[in-house]
Amino acid sequence: MLRYLHEGRVSRILPANVVRDEPASVQLYLRAGTPIRVRATLDGTPIARTLPYAERFRLPWRLGASTWEGNHTLKLAPVGAAHAFLAHWSETWEFRGFYVNLQDPLRRTRLGFDTADHVLDLVIDATGWRWKDEDELAEAVPAGRFSREEAAALYREGERAIAAYESGAWPFDRDWSGWRADPAWPEPRIADGSEEP
Repeated sequence: MLRYLHEGRVSRILPANVVRDEPASVQLYLRAGTPIRVRATLDGTPIARTLPYAERFRLPWRLGASTWEGNHTLKLAPVGAAHAFLAHWSETWEFRGFYVNLQDPLRRTRLGFDTADHVLDLVIDATGWRWKDEDELAEAVPAGRFSREEAAALYREGERAIAAYESGAWPFDRDWSGWRADPAWPEPRIADGSEEP
């Protein structure tokens, strides 16, 4: 289980296959179509990302059912780093590029790994790189989620990921477009007790 925490509560659960668990990196595969749990309103409706950040995070919430849609994803997390590289493919395995998720370093748990999302992200594709969700981070600071200093530190962490991309360091030292999940891997399921911190 790859779980995201928010203020001490589990806010997202992603069942994944462990591809590699090495001293330098953890690699997890998220299969398109996998049932997941996400932050939802009290009636179980997933909270829309179209809501302004401050409004979205003031809503009372619980975990609700959803699906990992649209992408096969290989999450490449350098051990100890506050970011992970997510290689994306369409459901028919057309390579779409990378997404860099700024997050807490992965922490091992009895169920797998826990982290916390840091709002700001990066997209890396054939056109180069660009920041994503800068507007949400700008809203998160006055909402009290991050201080100005913490927000600045998130940009510095993103710049470390950009440096890896621009220098051809791991994971950009190889072509991932032809990577495929092993069809024999079991379909991951949400484990009992996953919703408890």
